[in-house]
Amino acid sequence: MISITGWLSPTRTIGLTAYLFAFGACAVSWFRGRGAPERRRFAAVLTVLEAALFLDMVFNGRWLLHGLVDRAAIAKGVYGERSGPQIAMLFLLACATATGMGVLLWRFRGRTGASFAACGVFFSLICWCVEVVSLHAVDAMLYQTFHGFMAVCLAWITCALMTGLGILSDTFPVGVGRRLE
Repeated sequence: MISITGWLSPTRTIGLTAYLFAFGACAVSWFRGRGAPERRRFAAVLTVLEAALFLDMVFNGRWLLHGLVDRAAIAKGVYGERSGPQIAMLFLLACATATGMGVLLWRFRGRTGASFAACGVFFSLICWCVEVVSLHAVDAMLYQTFHGFMAVCLAWITCALMTGLGILSDTFPVGVGRRLE
């Protein structure tokens, strides 16, 4: 049995808080947002994605998947040879990141908040994939501890803030000289 103190580390607490914030901001935008229906649909999609990222943080889904892959590699006797495929996968993720960013920025041109939110959730998903791939050299950087927190927390916080603040800005625009109602 895992104690709550072992399960709720400072790093996990930050991840849970960050993704709960992003989920809440997306849900508020979806249910309370005004304006065009496509903005609310976009908020709905982000709400589902952020809920999945939050649940992944709760249940450690990325590490369960990583463990499954590792056990399969050990069973086939290729565990020691996995760095080549991991590097190839990280290269593909880098290409997907560059392409995805271009597509998202083009798709949401003229909507700064939506661009920010889309990029935030996209980076969260890329970060999730990088953690699943788990190349030792990358893990050494992501999981280096500073004052009791792992460096990966900075990525989670940044992505969650981009998503949450971006979707709120897109759904509840506040113009200069405009009164809030």
